Amino acid sequence: MAWIYCWSPTIDRLATFFPVSSGQHQGVHGHNSRSSKAGVPAMFFRTTCASATLLLVASSSVADAQPTDDDALRFQLDLQDVLECSASAEVQQAVVNRLREARYADASERPRYLRDWRFEQTDEDDDHRVIVITPPQSVTAHGVDAPQLFADRFGFSVALDPAQRERIVAAYGLQLQSSTLHEPFELWSTPTTSIIVRSAGDSYRLGCKPFTKDGKAAVRQVPAVDVQDLQDAIHCRADEGSMRRLQAFWQRLSEQPQFEWPQDVRSVNEVIYTVDDEELHLMLIGMQTPMQVYGVSTHTIAVTFGGFFGADLGDVAVAPVLAQTGMDTSHQVGEGTWQRALPPVAFSAGKWIPQHIVMRTDEGHVIAGCASDYARSTAD
Repeated sequence: MAWIYCWSPTIDRLATFFPVSSGQHQGVHGHNSRSSKAGVPAMFFRTTCASATLLLVASSSVADAQPTDDDALRFQLDLQDVLECSASAEVQQAVVNRLREARYADASERPRYLRDWRFEQTDEDDDHRVIVITPPQSVTAHGVDAPQLFADRFGFSVALDPAQRERIVAAYGLQLQSSTLHEPFELWSTPTTSIIVRSAGDSYRLGCKPFTKDGKAAVRQVPAVDVQDLQDAIHCRADEGSMRRLQAFWQRLSEQPQFEWPQDVRSVNEVIYTVDDEELHLMLIGMQTPMQVYGVSTHTIAVTFGGFFGADLGDVAVAPVLAQTGMDTSHQVGEGTWQRALPPVAFSAGKWIPQHIVMRTDEGHVIAGCASDYARSTAD
């Protein structure tokens, strides 16, 4: 069963603050998101995913009435609520609208309390486009003094140094989930809080989970995949239902940012091992809790395009693993590779054709699991 890689990020209300191309002040700008990580293996083919259209209409007029001190204070408090992830969807949109108006208006037409704010766009690439907002005085969020704010496809955020990142992560009990599929490559979050810390190039940002269309913070909606499904697939005993659930599980990991992953997943990383000097491209899925695979406890699932679903067992001895799969030296098909075909299994539209595979990499890892093919039934 092929694993399809498709990137379709959540677009929230704050995304309306994205800029159009340089020199454009109004219009509609649509894009298909692209993976921003070079080196994603070619075996993960991308499907075309429609992304939300970003409406970027510059306001042509600003309220004639001069804002009062109450307006300035209300905006300051609303902005702080937005940065601290406690604002309602309506308050968020009001802050976005006010800043967008200020960005496109002449300084003399802005509300008095926004006249000295500066806005600068960095990078034209959709995945990296950021508006850097510099207020005349630092703002504070979660105890962090921020001389600048950042607006990108994830919403508003402030920069953190390593010490601030560690403090915020500890204070809110955030959990690291890392990925090499797409940015952010590191993200700290919990299923129950809207605060996130994420990597941004060589630095870190403190922000909030994007909001969905109903104004609620996005949370992990997918339960952790059943460990029995994982074990059955690795041991070549999965049924059709298990295979469908596992395909959905993998697609969720490859399509969604880390804060929407199942809670039991802590990392998804690309690695390249070698087996008899041939490259073996793997996507390794790190799990929070270990599972038993061929008599070995492991945290790491190994997936390749083409139907292999297995586990990285580390530097264990290969002979006991072979015994668990019913193989011996007679099943060796190459230096460091053993293979045993199993009877086909009937699925609704064809046959699943599994086989045990065990590989000992040149780096000393034992990779064991199930390689499978699928033969569709021919029409009568």
